[in-house]
Amino acid sequence: MRQSLLATLCYLLATASVLLGAPEGPWFVDATESLGVSFHHQDGRSGEKFYVESAASGGGWFDADGDGDLDLYLINGAATPGSSVQGTPRNALYENRDGRFVDISEAAGVGDESYGMGLCVGDVDADGRLDFLVTNYGPDRLYRGLGSGRFEEIAARAGVDDPRWGASCAFGDLDGDGDLDLYVTHYVDFRFDRNPFCGDRARNLRAYCRPEAFDGVTDSLFINQGDGSFREEGQSRGIARGANEKGFGVVLSDIDDDKDLDIYVTNDGTMNRLYINDGKGRFSDIGLLSGVGLSVQGRAQSGMGVDIADFDGDQRLDVVVTNYSMESNALYRSLARGQFDEESSQRGLAGPSFRLVGWGTRFFDVDNDGDLDLAVANGHAVDNIEIFEAKLTYEQPNQLLLNDGRGYFTDASQLAGEPFQRQRVSRALAVGDFNDDGRLDLLITNTNGSPEVLRNELTTGNHWLGVHLKGPASNPLAIGARVTLSGPGDRHQLQEVRSGGSFLAQSDLRLHFGLGREAVPVKLEIRWPNGEVQRAEVEELDRYVEVAYSPAH
Repeated sequence: MRQSLLATLCYLLATASVLLGAPEGPWFVDATESLGVSFHHQDGRSGEKFYVESAASGGGWFDADGDGDLDLYLINGAATPGSSVQGTPRNALYENRDGRFVDISEAAGVGDESYGMGLCVGDVDADGRLDFLVTNYGPDRLYRGLGSGRFEEIAARAGVDDPRWGASCAFGDLDGDGDLDLYVTHYVDFRFDRNPFCGDRARNLRAYCRPEAFDGVTDSLFINQGDGSFREEGQSRGIARGANEKGFGVVLSDIDDDKDLDIYVTNDGTMNRLYINDGKGRFSDIGLLSGVGLSVQGRAQSGMGVDIADFDGDQRLDVVVTNYSMESNALYRSLARGQFDEESSQRGLAGPSFRLVGWGTRFFDVDNDGDLDLAVANGHAVDNIEIFEAKLTYEQPNQLLLNDGRGYFTDASQLAGEPFQRQRVSRALAVGDFNDDGRLDLLITNTNGSPEVLRNELTTGNHWLGVHLKGPASNPLAIGARVTLSGPGDRHQLQEVRSGGSFLAQSDLRLHFGLGREAVPVKLEIRWPNGEVQRAEVEELDRYVEVAYSPAH
């Protein structure tokens, strides 16, 4: 009890400190329309409450044309049986042209019309051109980069056109052979011709079902064969199988700091999985033993989105998972290699998220003060939830939680600007600096609505450094690399280059470090995906620097 009271007092003091010291003026401005982004999402709902309608759709930031700035990809839904939609919903690629975005989907060859879900990027054939995967309710699409913002669709040829309901995905070298493998979460076995009635039969009120109405579907682990084609090897490599696998989010990260990529999967209504890599691409699930499989009460929660980062600056990677309403989001702090303690309440996450349904989430330094803040996209899954639970709403506000520098979070959404006061049905959330001004911007996708490109206009005077890694020949995007930044003081920051993450989303592959009033020089230690370590020193801040892989001699 004394520990709990102390934690509460620390949190209240941290909250007061953060809010009193907050910069004035709106932090984020909705720049979507002014930037030329005219996309509108449609989930194709028909009134039959087809379950697939409740989760879509994602998007993200990546450099599609190789010109050094961030382009924008947005994923759409499709018509469902009996529905009436406007036109033909399709995905869209917006090219960044000097700060404005132009729809180049047709010329790029990426305007797919499937029922879209998620996004992740990689370089599957190591040719130096970015490729990306779009997951679908139906066969997934793999777009191979041809250069100059053009792509060809090769999913069937590459062996990754799985027809099951795909959700999130991530590329990474999971078997240690240098090239990029692929993990795809699959949600549940829903089919249009098997659409159970959920809701209130007595009043004939239909609602979207909960995940327990459906069997789960085993995730896919695709191993790169060295030529850009893949073979599914999940069962032989230790990935759990069966009806309890209801995967939504996934992150590939070296969670136990042993120089290989592990896998964390959020399952909706069943235990989350933490697959630890043995160094050769074979995995053991320690989700239960490690403390990240269940809630602190020992219950499986409705895992949606996920991110992994060092939020408290102790050089250990922590886990955040977004969950359903009346569960609260979960923050798992790393205690040691592969061991975690849930500290959602003590760190300020539980209360603000209790009545909300969280989806996309991302740690990022919103104010460049050197610690990681947290953004969360919210929106209920049930469009008539007010009928069944009067205190809940379908449209919900998104959230920005500010880190006080000691790992305590304060809900600063009221300070973040008008976009965080709106009620939306949001899903994916991705972070990137689309205008290269050193302030991290947000993409938030909305069901049956326009996305929000939120431009960060927060002025603090704090320094920052962006790091763009050029990896070895087998992995030019340096996915899986780890960078530790240290300055003249004793503070260290740790980040990884990642494909996928959040929920159905892709964030900027460049790493961004807020530095506060840090002075130069700043030192970088890069641990490349092959385990080699390289060091660099930066004498000038407030810019992006490129560091290319240099083989050890």
